[in-house]
Amino acid sequence: MKTIYMIYAALAATSLANGPFQCIFLRSAEIHQCFGAVGQPLIFYLSNKTNVDIRLLKDGKHRILKAERNGKVTIEEEHANDYEIIYNGAYKISNAPKRHAGDYMLEEYGSDGKILRKVIVHLKIQAPVSKPAVSQTCLSHELMEITCSTKGDEAELILTLDDKSVVQTRDHSQSRINCTAKECSVANVSINLYGQLAGKIMCQVQNNVSKDETVIYLAPCKGLHAVKVAVIAGVATLYLFAALGLVLLEVCKKPRPTTVNEGNGENKIIYSNVW
Repeated sequence: MKTIYMIYAALAATSLANGPFQCIFLRSAEIHQCFGAVGQPLIFYLSNKTNVDIRLLKDGKHRILKAERNGKVTIEEEHANDYEIIYNGAYKISNAPKRHAGDYMLEEYGSDGKILRKVIVHLKIQAPVSKPAVSQTCLSHELMEITCSTKGDEAELILTLDDKSVVQTRDHSQSRINCTAKECSVANVSINLYGQLAGKIMCQVQNNVSKDETVIYLAPCKGLHAVKVAVIAGVATLYLFAALGLVLLEVCKKPRPTTVNEGNGENKIIYSNVW
């Protein structure tokens, strides 16, 4: 016998950032990491210089745009519907899809046509995590299982009992189910606890673009031995009633004497069965 207590909330996500996600192309020549969330705005801060020509390329071969020192900006036709000019040197993607992930290279050129600066930013776009679903399952009087699951890319799950961490699981050690149609995944983690434990269980989930949490309060597991005692008592009662029924039936089957008086003759005793 299993008792299950579950709280499940609709899928939702809370952004880690205050406002749109940003990719800033710094002066350093190192490769920088940038994150964006699926379906959310993403801003590229390329350059605030007005005396340079800039080029933005993706994966080393696809040119996204070019901006000239005279203020003229040309966005390649295949990307014209994706990028929006905010102001000189800043560009916005209103709803970032996963296909925009990749390596972006910014090149700055001087008036003589020589390259002045080159910066590479690796953009990773993730599906935000969903609000975690947390369940408590009573396996016995002394054993319960707590499970937390979430939907999202590369999610990290943290379970705490009364604000004390009991398990922390990262992407590489989770059970995952890929959603091929929507390019998403499901991550979950389970732990076993003492069945009579009480307290507040919190499951926190997060990735590089979002975080959320769910809290439930543990209910002590009912002892399975109490159920067995109740069943045994019930069976014993049924046997008792059955035995009483048999006794009454045997009593009823015994013949009872009947006295007949015919005039002044002798009394006769007649036996008959009563059913």
